[in-house]
Amino acid sequence: MERIDPIESLRYIPHPLVVVTAGLHDDPRQRSAMTAAWVTRVSWDPPLVAVSFGFTRFTLELVRRFHEFAINVVDERLLKPALELFGKLSGRDGDKFKIAGVRFGRGRRIRAPILLDAAQVMECVVEREVEAGDHVVVIGRVIEAYGYVDRCGLVYRLGEAYRLARL
Repeated sequence: MERIDPIESLRYIPHPLVVVTAGLHDDPRQRSAMTAAWVTRVSWDPPLVAVSFGFTRFTLELVRRFHEFAINVVDERLLKPALELFGKLSGRDGDKFKIAGVRFGRGRRIRAPILLDAAQVMECVVEREVEAGDHVVVIGRVIEAYGYVDRCGLVYRLGEAYRLARL
C-alpha cells in the first residue's frame, strides 16, 4: 500500500448527499440551506443524527438561533442545486431557495424550510453541540421523518455522486 496524506484520505470516505435547512421558512433573511458533507446517525433510541458545520456558516447561526433543522436527502432531482448552489453560496448573500428555483415549504413540526423534492426529510431539534477541530458537530433528535419510499438518496465520494443501492 502507498502512503496517503491523512487529509486526502478523508475524501475516500463516502457520505450521504444532503441539504440541511434551517431558520424560518417564510422569511428570506432568516432561512438558509447548505449541502452538508458530514452527516451520520448516532443513536437508534432516541433517534439521533449528527451534522458537522463550519463555524462561520450562516446555516449554523440559524440552527443555534432556532434550535431546529431539517436534513433533506438528495436524489437526482436536487443534485444540481445541492452541488452548485447550496454548497457554494452563503445564505447571507441572498435567498438560496429563490436563486435555486427549488420548491420548498414549512416542515411539519418545525418552522424551518424543507425541500419538497427531497427523497426523504428528517426534522430535528437540537440536543447538543460539540466543538470538533475546525467544525461544530450538532446532534439533533429526529422528531419527524417522511419521504418517497421508492426514491433513494445519493452518496458522494471523491467529487462524484453515486446512487445509493437499495437494500
